[in-house]
Amino acid sequence: MATPAEHMWNEFVEKNNITKGNFQTRWFGQQDQPDEIDRLNDLILHGQKRSTSKPLAYYAAEQEAVPQVGDYYVLLNGEMKPVAIIQTVVSELIPFLRVSAEHAYNEGEGDLSLEDWRTRSSKKFTELMSHYDNKFSEDDPIVTEVFKVVHSEG
Repeated sequence: MATPAEHMWNEFVEKNNITKGNFQTRWFGQQDQPDEIDRLNDLILHGQKRSTSKPLAYYAAEQEAVPQVGDYYVLLNGEMKPVAIIQTVVSELIPFLRVSAEHAYNEGEGDLSLEDWRTRSSKKFTELMSHYDNKFSEDDPIVTEVFKVVHSEG
């Protein structure tokens, strides 16, 4: 029996005549903070949040693949139920201090400025990497990703 995420994916593939490709499930925010996940999903589903970023060292620590152009993800809500499918359209490795104002704006949070993004992201990345006994530095490479919603339940 298919999981709800598999069911959503299978319907999407059939409706759009996709012959190759697969998906992973994904959510934005911490799994133990469902309200934050739902807040971020709301930004995504309303078109305000179109990008994200994490230190490259995070992917190595988690043994997680860096998002690649064309990757599909079934987006999960705070209850870990599928709400949409997103696709990566840009994935770049950029030094933290070279992340663009456009990327910061497209992350859709805070006041949308580069300065605010740097302040929030430096704090967030420092906390994130401390879980892996790793120090974050503003010289570290960051994986920046742009995605688009290709299917949603609403």
